[in-house]
Amino acid sequence: MTIQEQLLSSRSCGILLPLCAMKTETDWGVGDLGSLSVWTEFLASQGVKILQILPLQETAPGITCPYAALSSFATDPVYTDISAVEDIKHSPAAQEYIRSLQPQIDAWHQAKRAPFEQVKQAKLRALWRGYQTFLSAEQANRTARFRAFEAYQSAQAGWLRSYALFRTLKDFYKWQTWLDWPEELKNHEPLAVHEFEVTYAEYVNFYAYIQWILDGQLRRAKAAAAAQGILLFGDIPFGTNLDSAEVWAERENYRLGWEIGAPADQFSKGGQKWGLPAYDWGYQHTHNLDLWRRKIRRMTELYDIFRLDHLVGFFRTYVFAPGDTVGSFDIQGEQNQIDRGYAFLRMVLDEANGKLAVGEDLGVIPNYMRRMLVDLKIPGYKVIRWEREDNGYYREPRNYPVVSLATTSTHDTETARGWWETMDIHERANIWEMISAQKTDGNVPWNDDTQRAIFNRVLGSASALVMFSWQDVIGTTDRVNTPGTVSDDNWTYRSEYTPAQAAQVYQKQWEMLRELLKETNRL
Repeated sequence: MTIQEQLLSSRSCGILLPLCAMKTETDWGVGDLGSLSVWTEFLASQGVKILQILPLQETAPGITCPYAALSSFATDPVYTDISAVEDIKHSPAAQEYIRSLQPQIDAWHQAKRAPFEQVKQAKLRALWRGYQTFLSAEQANRTARFRAFEAYQSAQAGWLRSYALFRTLKDFYKWQTWLDWPEELKNHEPLAVHEFEVTYAEYVNFYAYIQWILDGQLRRAKAAAAAQGILLFGDIPFGTNLDSAEVWAERENYRLGWEIGAPADQFSKGGQKWGLPAYDWGYQHTHNLDLWRRKIRRMTELYDIFRLDHLVGFFRTYVFAPGDTVGSFDIQGEQNQIDRGYAFLRMVLDEANGKLAVGEDLGVIPNYMRRMLVDLKIPGYKVIRWEREDNGYYREPRNYPVVSLATTSTHDTETARGWWETMDIHERANIWEMISAQKTDGNVPWNDDTQRAIFNRVLGSASALVMFSWQDVIGTTDRVNTPGTVSDDNWTYRSEYTPAQAAQVYQKQWEMLRELLKETNRL
């Protein structure tokens, strides 16, 4: 039985917690791939079957949003578990550097928000020292381990070479955009690119080496999670930063100068510009959706479940022409949109190899798309606060389709508690009647009983999958992200406690969740 078949024929519950938030006793202030194994063991003990960790793609300095990454394929070095890197263990220079850094590591570890930039730079310096040991001990002797690195480079050549080159060039040109590089490099002229690669091979291979280390750590964490009965849930951002390896090296897939975004919705009355280049879907479809096939294959290598961000964009993408303030859809006519989306989703299923694809279908979504998701067995989202019948009343969760993912919040919304405490009192009366079958004036405070009732309704839904954010389970208002804002708080959420501490501090909440999982047949 495939993972897709397994999940859609059973009932399960998972937790959404960004990897950066996973505090442990030994992390450097940002949860890493060592933290992942500690947290999966804890969550498995609570009856959780899925752990969703959001995108891990590398971002540029000063950018913490993983949906505007430097690469669709490369994992951010900040997630390296330095203590598990063999070459760092064997490098006196790396060990001395880490000892000298200990006061800063202690301070980062105590920080309330994840200090991405400081930790990333420190880890890169430690990795460079470990890499020098690798070159002298492994490459010089062409050991089995070095040959494994070469095999990795060959297997991942479809994205790794251009990423490693791009990443080295970013350092070399002090993080200038590629649009400002010398013409021959800006235009990715083969001779100029080859000459740069040969001249700076040590540095180019360094960034490939980091990805090899990260891939190994993520695969081991996935295996450890599987041993605990937990499936890992990854994420594919819809867009890629203009200043990214793919746009630089494969710009034929994009309409440079055009920008993707979203029409007006609850987050933005005038629509949103995302600052990301639009895709050239005509080119992509005439080239067998090769770029996206590679993205899907990458996800299936690393995860059991993957989320397709902004799913409606594969049917119709809202784009802004150069200089425009009002956008429009890049393809007109419902049947044309259906045909494009169906071709894309069939490709996803072909490449998924039995793994489960989940479609992020929130916002203004045409009905044909939701029907197609159910037919193709790709779960869409059912966020209890947004599910309503045509008459305006909240939808009974028992009527959600089986092929769906039910939840109380997403990483882009208030937490369940934040939503409950700030909603209009008449709305609260309306939804509380659906949740509890009791008529009230809406004066229902957030407390243990309220939380239990909400969770019970969502867990009792017909949806095969239920996901709760970590913050919803522990009952806080701390957000991962507030769309449309620029803030140091966005994407830097960090758990206040390690798993061992959280088991004690939130004992009552976890007991409640385990009881409900049993009652709703999701254990």
